[in-house]
Amino acid sequence: MDKLITRWVAGDAAAGEELYQRYYDRVREFIIKRGATLVDAEDIAQEALIAGLEGLKAGRKPDRLTLWLLGIARHISYHRPRAGSDRELDRVVDPRRRSAKSMAIRREMDALLQRALERMTPNDRQIVDLHYRAGLTRKEIAEKLDLPIEAIHARCDRTRSRLREALSRHFSTVALRRLEPAGVALENILSLRPAFRQVVIARHLQNLGERDAALQLQLPEATFRARLRSAYEILKCEPTADFSKAREEYLAQKE
Repeated sequence: MDKLITRWVAGDAAAGEELYQRYYDRVREFIIKRGATLVDAEDIAQEALIAGLEGLKAGRKPDRLTLWLLGIARHISYHRPRAGSDRELDRVVDPRRRSAKSMAIRREMDALLQRALERMTPNDRQIVDLHYRAGLTRKEIAEKLDLPIEAIHARCDRTRSRLREALSRHFSTVALRRLEPAGVALENILSLRPAFRQVVIARHLQNLGERDAALQLQLPEATFRARLRSAYEILKCEPTADFSKAREEYLAQKE
């Protein structure tokens, strides 16, 4: 393990990738046992491992790497609101105490979700079944389907995006209007913490592909993708959002 850390600190991106993959499942399961949802646990594990890798490169030397990473994840979970914690529909409530109105809303939501799933491709439905219903990790899905982990990351991100889009149409006053990707302001990108700002600039403002952007920033591809997903969450946008105006302003500032 010390050799891996030494390689990573020296700039070996492959070593960082191996550290990330080696500890991801352990951190994720730890957060799930603390009561987080599957989606929240994945996000927290990604953020904790990114912070841990950055800490190692900055000179941190924990006595026990696993406990240190779990401590980072626990700290993040303390300061992160649980998904849907402020929404009545997501609370665990005794069915006998639910009002007729809330039960009707729940049935309507279930019906909307079922219709959304029926419109999805077989590949996307497969991801929903394996990832969100069976609870398999992305690595486990890749092994089960005999596919590269990059392909599974892409499928999971695409499936989540399509589900959100399909469901959001039912709660929008412009449901019949074609939904266009929202534009992202440059000032919002520049307000991100440095680690997240760098990946957004490389990917969307410099218009580099993921692999080239990761190489430029000397990051493992998995770490780059995790940071990018976190940045999207903070910016409240999807990967398909319109970055064209922000790109023009950024390039103009560079001239």
